Formats: sequence, C-alpha cells, structure tokens
Amino acid sequence: MVTFTESDIRYVLSEYRTLDELCEGRAESVAEIRALIAGGRLPKATYELPSGEARYPPDYFALVDEAGGVDALPARFRARYLAAAGPPATADADEDWAGYLSGQFGVCLRSVTPESMAGKNRLVRRIEQLVTAPHEDDPAWRSELRTTVDALDSLERPFTEFDRQRWGDTSRIRHIDRVRERFPAAFEEAREPMVDATS
Repeated sequence: MVTFTESDIRYVLSEYRTLDELCEGRAESVAEIRALIAGGRLPKATYELPSGEARYPPDYFALVDEAGGVDALPARFRARYLAAAGPPATADADEDWAGYLSGQFGVCLRSVTPESMAGKNRLVRRIEQLVTAPHEDDPAWRSELRTTVDALDSLERPFTEFDRQRWGDTSRIRHIDRVRERFPAAFEEAREPMVDATS
C-alpha cells in the first residue's frame, strides 16, 4: 500500500500550497479555480494528502498570469515550450502539456515552466546517450556527464518516499543518483593544489 511518511507530509506542507493560500489577493475565487481544474483548463493538485487536502506548487499561477489568462494559456505554453526545445519537439510539447495539466510536473520540477520541462527532456536524453556509450577514460566525456547530471539535479526536486513507492523509479533515481553511483570518477571534484601563502 502506497502511503505518505511523516517526513513526506512535512515536506509537502512546507513546499506546496493550498488553493486558499494561492488565491489570496487574486480576483478569482477558489471555487472558480476548482471549476477550471475540473474542466481540464488548469493543473490538478500535485499532492493530495491523507487528510484529503490538495497541495499545489507555489508558482501555480505564474504561467497563466504570464499568458494573460486561462484562454491564452495553451498557446502560450506551446510557444514557450517550442522556443526552449525547438520545433521538432512538437510531440513533446503535447505530452508535456498533458503532464502539466496532470499536476505531476510539480512533483519533479523546482519551477514548473515550459522551459524547465523542455530542459528536463533534453538533459535526460543526453544523459541516456552518454551512459549508453560510456568513455570513462575520456576527461571530456566525464566532464560532460557531470555537467549534464548536475544541470538536471538543479532542475529537479528531491521527490518523496510516497513518489518512490508509487513509481518505483523516479527520474532522479534513474538519471542522477544511479548515474553518480555508476560513474563516481566523473563526479569527483577537481581540487586545486594547495598554495602555501607563507612560502
């Protein structure tokens, strides 16, 4: 049975917000936002706690506000996504729009933006390419792997034990933790030689 740990609940309460909190000071009421969510026009909650309380990312309204409203949101999402990923990523844009509306990108991304979504896809694919044909003796390969994994790490949230239970593997486990464990030499810090200031 998939359950939240006490640590998970503390994390979600700290990092995510209720609709009441997010709607404070906005023109839209909570009821109006819930209706838009139910209609598939705004993202669902990222987490629903055992109490039934729904929680959303702090930047929940950032994209819709930048777009100028819910009506303009789909087109603005696509435009920003394709600008970040390039026109060949049309299928990714469609898939990630659905993922955005599902609320699940709030689980893995520190900032839920089209740029972060496209960036995650690009980095994951490059990591997969690098580890499929490893060249551990090549400093350039080690440097690129480290840089790419570190970039993905900077985009991704830590996930919860609840997430690991329901999905088994998360993108963080597959493309960050496991890669660092498999290729430790690529992630050793380059240390500058100590300089004796008294000499």
